Amino acid sequence: MQEKADKKEKLKEPLKVVDIILFTIANLETKAWAYLGLVSHPETGEKLMDKKQAKLAIDSLDALYQLVKEEISEDERKNIELMLANLRLNYVKTG
Repeated sequence: MQEKADKKEKLKEPLKVVDIILFTIANLETKAWAYLGLVSHPETGEKLMDKKQAKLAIDSLDALYQLVKEEISEDERKNIELMLANLRLNYVKTG
């Protein structure tokens, strides 16, 4: 059993918090689209609209973005800002 643990590949450096936050932002985007009812929910494969959960996902995504925007590249900032704009527009469109 120890051999398996020894063979496990290790990272050259630990994950940075900013990378974990970017991963979380991507997950929140997926959840927001699903709760807007515009894509199938990843867990169930069904479409479900829950505006309260969609808003929570969008607002959380924005809050995390505000924390890391000075730590990420201009391209990453533009992508997240576009992501937020699209989510907010579709939130309004879904009534």
